[in-house]
Amino acid sequence: MQRRISIPAILMSVMSVAILCANAQDQPQSPVGELYKTSLHYTNQGLAHWYAKENGGLERITGIPFSQLASCNRCHVRTCDACHVKQVEGKAAYSVAAARAETACEKCHAIESQDFARKNPGDKTADVHFAKGMKCMDCHSSREIHGDGKSYDSMQSPGAMDTTCQKCHADMSKCPSNAIHKGKVDCSACHVREVSSCYNCHFDTRIKEGKSVSIPLKNMLFLINHEGKATLGNLHTFVYQNRTLIVFAPAFPHSVMKEGRKCTDCHATQVVQDMAKGTFKPVVWEKGALKNTTGIIPVLDGWKWDFVFLNYVNAKWVPIDKPSEPLTNYSGHSQPITKEQFARLAKPQK
Repeated sequence: MQRRISIPAILMSVMSVAILCANAQDQPQSPVGELYKTSLHYTNQGLAHWYAKENGGLERITGIPFSQLASCNRCHVRTCDACHVKQVEGKAAYSVAAARAETACEKCHAIESQDFARKNPGDKTADVHFAKGMKCMDCHSSREIHGDGKSYDSMQSPGAMDTTCQKCHADMSKCPSNAIHKGKVDCSACHVREVSSCYNCHFDTRIKEGKSVSIPLKNMLFLINHEGKATLGNLHTFVYQNRTLIVFAPAFPHSVMKEGRKCTDCHATQVVQDMAKGTFKPVVWEKGALKNTTGIIPVLDGWKWDFVFLNYVNAKWVPIDKPSEPLTNYSGHSQPITKEQFARLAKPQK
C-alpha cells in the first residue's frame, strides 16, 4: 500500500531542510562548508568545461553557450541536505549515515552495474565489488565529495580523485600483466568488462524538445591514454544541424571483473590488423539499423574515423547525405594512442 503524503507535510519538510541548510551556510567558520564551495558536486564544472569551445567541446558545432542550455546545467548539489538530511520525529536533522547510504548517491549517479549486482549477486558477470556488498564510500573519500579548496575542471583532472585500485590492492607485483606492461597500462584496461558509449547524440532534439536521443553502443572498448597510462575510454558522437563532433574520454563504469583480459584480446586482433591496413570500419548502417564492431579499439593518433551520422526525423534515424567532416575532441585530459603503442599492439604476443 502506498502512503499518501499531504501537501502541507511536504511544504513543512522542504522548509525544515531549507532552514537546516541556511543555518549551515551562516557558519563560514565550518572548514568543510568552505571547502565544499569549490567541490565538483557544488560547481558542476566538468560539464561546462568540456562543453566549451576553448576546450574543444560541443560548443564548437552548436555555437550556444553552456549557460543557455537549460537541460544541461541544472545538475548541482548546492546544499548539505541533498545527502545529509534525514527526518527525526518529523524534523530535518543532519546525518552522516544518510550520506554514506547508497540511496544518497543514487539520486544523481544511477549505476546500472550496481543495480545488476543487487539483483544478481551470484552472477559471474556482476561487478566484483558490488557483488561483495561494497558501497560507494568504501572507495571514494570525503575529500572527493566535499572538495579540498581547489577548483578542479573535472573529475578527470590530476588530483581530483583519491580512488585507485592500489589503495586496496597494494602489491601490484603479484599481477603478471602489470609487470609485463611496466605499469603503463591502467588496471581498468584489463579488468573492466564493459564501457557504454553513446552514438549520434542528436543535439537538435535536445535544443528543441529538451530530451536526449542517441544510439547506445555495446561491447566497444576504446583504448586511450590518461595520466601516463593506457586506459579504457568511451565514445560520444554528436550531430547538430548536420555538423558533427567525435569525443573520446576516460571512463570507469564500475563493471570490474576478477579475471583480466587475455593478451589476444588486445594484441594482433582483427581490429588492429584492419586499422594497420586502413580498412577498419567501427560502425555500418544496414537495413535501417546501426551495427558496431566489438572488442578493444585503439584510439590511434591521426586516425580518420569512418562514422555514419544520422538525423532524427519523426522518431526515426535517417542517414545524413553529406554531413560535415567531424571535429575530434580528446576530453577528460586524455590523449590518443601513439604510433609506438599501436606498433606494440600490432605485434603478436607469445
